[in-house]
Amino acid sequence: MSDYLPGGAKTVVPAGALADQPAGRLYGRLWRWHLLAALLVIPFVLWQSTTGTIYLWSEWWMDQTHPELRFVQPGATSVPPSVQLAAALEAAPKEFSATVTGGHGHGGGGAAHDHGAMAERGGPPVQEIILSDDPRRSTQVMMLDEIGLPYPIFVDPYSGRVLGSLTGTQWLPGLTRALHGGWPLGKPGSWLLELADGWAIFMILSGLYLWWPRQRGFLASLWPRFDRGSRIMMRDLHATVAVLFSAVFLFFLISALPWTAFWGGEILSRVQTALGQKSTAGFSPGGASARQMAAVQKPIDDLVAEARARGISQALSVRLAPWPGAPLYISNRNGPPSADRVILGNPKTGEVTRDALRADQPVIPRMVGFGIHVHQGDFGLWNLWMNTAFALSLVWLTVTGVASWWMRRPRGSLGIPRKIELRWPRALIATATALCLLLPIFGASVLLLLGLERLLVRRGKPDPAG
Repeated sequence: MSDYLPGGAKTVVPAGALADQPAGRLYGRLWRWHLLAALLVIPFVLWQSTTGTIYLWSEWWMDQTHPELRFVQPGATSVPPSVQLAAALEAAPKEFSATVTGGHGHGGGGAAHDHGAMAERGGPPVQEIILSDDPRRSTQVMMLDEIGLPYPIFVDPYSGRVLGSLTGTQWLPGLTRALHGGWPLGKPGSWLLELADGWAIFMILSGLYLWWPRQRGFLASLWPRFDRGSRIMMRDLHATVAVLFSAVFLFFLISALPWTAFWGGEILSRVQTALGQKSTAGFSPGGASARQMAAVQKPIDDLVAEARARGISQALSVRLAPWPGAPLYISNRNGPPSADRVILGNPKTGEVTRDALRADQPVIPRMVGFGIHVHQGDFGLWNLWMNTAFALSLVWLTVTGVASWWMRRPRGSLGIPRKIELRWPRALIATATALCLLLPIFGASVLLLLGLERLLVRRGKPDPAG
């Protein structure tokens, strides 16, 4: 039987000998599942790394390519937000025929809101109004197009004049954010990302076991062996980077789960409710129709003025969800995450109904918010470069992993170790069970694969991975 054993050496060992080596059998079984997981995860890794990196630098790129829309000549005083909104709505398309719209990607717990029919009756949806704290920048009124992508209408805050607009596919921040979050598949896209997230977590944990030093010291194992031939060198180049970045990988994977449709929108929200950990600020996806937004212009002016009076000096995001009873939602942007603040207001009177500070939030919402800020690079330039390095390291692992597999596989075979019968250690069973319970979509996929494997064995068919 051909197998890979601790230390990375490929050897041919009789089946009877393997039966006497529990550690070797366990290594081979985990290596088998590690490689199968990689086949599923690699497309996800490349997709998320690419879209995530482009998103990180997309605002900067928009500044370079559309300065005539992004920047204005500062004036003495600005016109009220309602005047800027009215100008943008006048320039927006009057017809809207989408059936499902709403925000995509991060920040909303992955929940999708079907309010297309409401928008049809009242014109195109408005996702948010972004009022900059930089006197040189224009105001952005973010609309939603008929396929659910956000697009900006730029307004001069000093004259109220519309500077122009971009389409949803031209607006790189919105397009890459949507693609990163599973658009255009909606919830099924988010489910697929969550499935890959779970297998990526498993791949990291199993990879740590496979790498764990058995014949060398711990520190020595963190340095590639360049003098042992190309196969060992490529394996080490893959493994050492994976180990060095493993904690960062796990952080990004785990902190991304609150943004998914099932785990974030269904499981986490119920856990927070049961534990009394719901955010006092909540979240608004925006998406009120143009007619609904036009009806709350005066309350918007009052709430924005109140937010400034309460000391919020950062850029402001103004949102209104389309359903009855939704509050006006004002949050700060581009400030230090420690200054996160949300003001909720009555859309009829402009009265503040809640002023929620980050420090007042329960532990879980604060942790989720921290993860969002890290993902988005909100801690400054160092955060953007760190995230970029993280994404590039994922590409590196993909390339070196595929190269290592290709060099080490037997000629004419996929090189996936054959299934080896063994009694799984109890600790490993407990860990796997906990992971499957914590990540139900991942757990369901594990049960499906095990069921298919048993079915193939019963029918006497050869194992396709053998």
